[in-house]
Amino acid sequence: MAKWNDLSVAFNTLREIDVAAIRAEAERPLAIVCVGSPSVCQAIATRLESGTQRYVASGPSPIQLASLATIIPDELRGVDLIVIGLDRNTRLAARELATIDRLAALALPTVVVVWGTALPADAGPLHPRVAHARLLVVPDPAAPDVEAQLAEAVLDRLPSELHLAAARRLPGLRAAVARQLISSVSFTNATYVLATALPAQIPIFNVPFAAADILVLTKNQAMLVYRLGLAYGAPPDIRERLREVLPVIGGAFVWRQLARALVGLIPIWGIAPKVAIAYAGTYTTGMAAWRWFAEGEIVDQERLKELGREALALGRARAAELIAAARASGTQQMSRWQRFGQQVKDRLRRARQ
Repeated sequence: MAKWNDLSVAFNTLREIDVAAIRAEAERPLAIVCVGSPSVCQAIATRLESGTQRYVASGPSPIQLASLATIIPDELRGVDLIVIGLDRNTRLAARELATIDRLAALALPTVVVVWGTALPADAGPLHPRVAHARLLVVPDPAAPDVEAQLAEAVLDRLPSELHLAAARRLPGLRAAVARQLISSVSFTNATYVLATALPAQIPIFNVPFAAADILVLTKNQAMLVYRLGLAYGAPPDIRERLREVLPVIGGAFVWRQLARALVGLIPIWGIAPKVAIAYAGTYTTGMAAWRWFAEGEIVDQERLKELGREALALGRARAAELIAAARASGTQQMSRWQRFGQQVKDRLRRARQ
């Protein structure tokens, strides 16, 4: 179980976090119009609106259903996403095709869903009128992965700054948004540690850089937990959410563990383990918080250890990728400086001649 000292550290850290901006992001207005076959649009809306509802619904559905035969495209200029739902058994009339052309001319984020059929392998790209759209073909609407496919397609076209608000109001998007958040923040923390690890290898800089590491990692973890809570419809009081989740995730909220690992007093460890631990600690924290906000599940110690092992394996892989990319970038930078130095030498030599 987390101790009161952990909670105090969390609250002190949160004083410097602009939680008002995160709350405002989660509460942004959102408008999605699904137009096309009534049955297909209803099926799409039902899947996006269904899902984990542990907390009281945070507002009405942002999805509006409309018909291609009656909708006025110019009235949709302010919407955030258009979903065009097409049925394999319904042939579009000329007027409906003209409406799709007019919708395409708006150049709004668009997803085209073809329901109940598989396109032939040689179908080629989308028709030019909807070439900017994300195409999702659903051969079997009863398949177990349809909800995940819909969520991926919607989030692919919906602006990223609206993902949190969309998850809060559409439970069908929550799992996909949670995965995005956990992956993104874990990667951010790993990248940050890599960026600060080189100076931290110099003994005189060890403690100051380690303290900065811990502060940034803690802030990012706290914001991750808060965003996960908001994505799952939890009330926006940050202190209540933290009080709620800390006893649940316990050791997964690895402030002190990261402090011991990243304090930098053992330079022989090198960079890779620090990067891996930063990724793994954040990932484990996010996964444990996710399960609590989604299902009210308390991850037991055995499962927490298992999650930690999985996260550390992922962290090592990400660390290897990041360090390889940093080395490649460093080699390129060194080559540029070497070429520049050679050019200076050549010019000096010519000037002496």
